[in-house]
Amino acid sequence: MTAAEISALSEVDTATDTGVATDTGVATDIGAGSPLAAPVAAPVRNTATWRKRWLVAAGILAMFCALSVALFWNGWTALGSRVYGGGDAILFSWYLAWTPYAISHGLDPFVTHFLNAPDGVNIMWSTGVPLLGVVAAPITVLAGPLVAFQVLTTLAPALSGWVMFLVMRRWTAAFPAAVAGLLYGFSPYIIGASYGHLHLSFALFPPILVLLLDDLLIRQRTVTRTGGLLGAAVAAQALISEEVLATSAVVAVIGIAILCMGHRDQVRPRAAAAVRGLAVCAVVATVLLAWPLYIQFFGPQRVHGSIQPSDIAVSDLLTFATPTPLQALGPDVAVRESLRFSGNAVEVSGYVGLPLLALLAFIAVRLRRNPLVAVCAPLFAVVAVLSLGPHLHVGGRGTRIPLPWRLLELGPVLHNALPSRLSLYLALAASVMIALWLDQARPPRLRAATGVVAAAALVPLVPATPITFSTATPRFFTGPQVDNLPAAATALVVPYPYPQQNIAMLWQAQADFRFAMPGCYCTVPDRFGRSSFHPETDPLNSALIAVATGQSTAAAALRQPGLAATFDRYHLNTIILGPSDHHDELVTLLTGLAGAPGRYVDGVDLWLLDSAPGRS
Repeated sequence: MTAAEISALSEVDTATDTGVATDTGVATDIGAGSPLAAPVAAPVRNTATWRKRWLVAAGILAMFCALSVALFWNGWTALGSRVYGGGDAILFSWYLAWTPYAISHGLDPFVTHFLNAPDGVNIMWSTGVPLLGVVAAPITVLAGPLVAFQVLTTLAPALSGWVMFLVMRRWTAAFPAAVAGLLYGFSPYIIGASYGHLHLSFALFPPILVLLLDDLLIRQRTVTRTGGLLGAAVAAQALISEEVLATSAVVAVIGIAILCMGHRDQVRPRAAAAVRGLAVCAVVATVLLAWPLYIQFFGPQRVHGSIQPSDIAVSDLLTFATPTPLQALGPDVAVRESLRFSGNAVEVSGYVGLPLLALLAFIAVRLRRNPLVAVCAPLFAVVAVLSLGPHLHVGGRGTRIPLPWRLLELGPVLHNALPSRLSLYLALAASVMIALWLDQARPPRLRAATGVVAAAALVPLVPATPITFSTATPRFFTGPQVDNLPAAATALVVPYPYPQQNIAMLWQAQADFRFAMPGCYCTVPDRFGRSSFHPETDPLNSALIAVATGQSTAAAALRQPGLAATFDRYHLNTIILGPSDHHDELVTLLTGLAGAPGRYVDGVDLWLLDSAPGRS
């Protein structure tokens, strides 16, 4: 393969007024303009053409936002009281509130002692999305964390798809790029991640990585600047999701290996510049991430070991052809079959559909000489195999057949990644291939035919309307009464916060962190330093959970050995009991612990205890 042929990877269309690419794409200087702005082919920029391109881009963004608002409309009709994802939505709403609070109060945004009191939590081990917390801070401060969560949840598919559109404009006309953005931004992966996994649904980084790697490896102009931009993008992604950053790196390495195998004669002449750019990337990312990574690996409450169990959240062999509850048009029998697959239903996001699989196979053959297709087609196949996890699962049943992911999860970082989430990169590769195929259709009749075929292949992926979960916050936490708590108070808030019931975390955030509290749904170390999603069981939290879930009575819990001693160890200033199942039994239990009855204040039962030492 010659240098001229490989340069086709960086060809860019000259868009006509009809939005159809011409056949005269040429490599252009990436040194001018934003990396997301597709450069024009002409030596001199045409201002009118650029203005029109960005007007089209603005229109596509508006369309994607409208689609996303329609999809998440149920959350907008009851803004601040409905969420997507239940407990995970509460978790991320807490994070969105914590970041601006910590920064405005001069606290470390990566460590908190307001949860899991008195030990605290290392936020960097708990998907704390600090960058999104900063970006959404004005909304959080003005309207509260639940509204900020709803806004970001709605923006995630639209912005992810729009960035994909902008990236594909480098190689295709507007319409094919818009189809790529639609497929990527509203893919089963991103819709599934919208159920509370804010760190996963904001998937802007993978398309940007494609763009910057094209600049670095193929165009190789202004390599230092490209390396700096890549380093900044890496740092930004690390402050949203380290898992997506790690899996993006794995997929990028695979893609680069495929590229090198197809263009062996170009590896050596391009290696020096590529290494120089990657070195700049490493320096920039290291500088930007020095503080948070130091806290993560050397700070308090750090953990070790796997956060997620292995061989559970994987793609079943039938996943790719079996619709799930995430699809609007899936036959009931097929959807019921998908519910047998291992892992959480929203993590089963590798559905592609038989029509699209057939179309991708056709494109892989039809456009096999296209350099991008020559990379994306085998990349799709390799990533699909990796998403199957360490052992093959068929029809919901695990087998002992080992698969390549088994080797990858032995290394650092990746043992905490979930293979099923690699479906993000299936959507990415499929989007690129579909866009290139649509773009190569030149005669109007052929364009119409390819459009119809593409639509038929994509219809099975139309997402179902996500299900909302209602929340309720007693007025005590948002009204003036919460300010009567002692300064630096430590409160026992019931229902006790743990993974299955963490509403108390939302109440704390809505009270503007007036108090610290025991318990949490977050990643904390156990007594051996291994990761856990909740503090270790003790007589107090086990009694509170048992009574709240109806597994024990207050009388039986009060007889539990060590209960009173554990209660005293927390040095509590107050007890707050909000709405809960088995409320009367909890009142009896808490009254026994406090030694006196509480009083009802603005929707909660409140016990103000004798003065206790505040937290350090």
